[in-house]
Amino acid sequence: MDNLAKSTVPVYESALEKYNTTVVGDLWRVKETKKLSYLIIRGKTGDDDFVKAIESLGLTLPGPMKFIETAERKLIWISPDEFLLVLGDVPLSDFIESAEKAFKDIFAYIIDNSGSFTNIEISGSRHLDVVAKLSPYDYHKLTIGSVISTNLAKAPSIIYRPNENSLTILVRFSFADYLWRTIEKASLEYTK
Repeated sequence: MDNLAKSTVPVYESALEKYNTTVVGDLWRVKETKKLSYLIIRGKTGDDDFVKAIESLGLTLPGPMKFIETAERKLIWISPDEFLLVLGDVPLSDFIESAEKAFKDIFAYIIDNSGSFTNIEISGSRHLDVVAKLSPYDYHKLTIGSVISTNLAKAPSIIYRPNENSLTILVRFSFADYLWRTIEKASLEYTK
């Protein structure tokens, strides 16, 4: 086991690799999206230099409880001075280097949290009924482009609505297994 600390290759591709993470039914679908990068960006939205630096990276700051998606990038509002950037097929080290240059000499920073999250997309005609079993939030009121941070059962989660027919859940790697099993139980009546 001592060789794991020296490895430059991720030991696990996913916290959920032991499960079939694509479940398809007539009323309910769930799948895990893998190979995404997650970056925390901190800065003051009222600082013109920070806004210009963000724009120089090809991003636009979302408003409170919103996210903005462009191509392979999704910038999610977490708090007034914190954003989570989800990158698809974008060279991570190049992006971080560009961000560090853009943030030089201003009050802002970027942190790679790529090993920290699991991305679960739920959809189907009963997807809101399933998450309603796990949280008191009224997900029918979560509009397209909106994001909330809440608990699903006991798992702290970031949930956003990319379109009318689905929700995306970002959960910490350490809670992914628990949340997956909880979602499986909550969706039993819709997967048979």
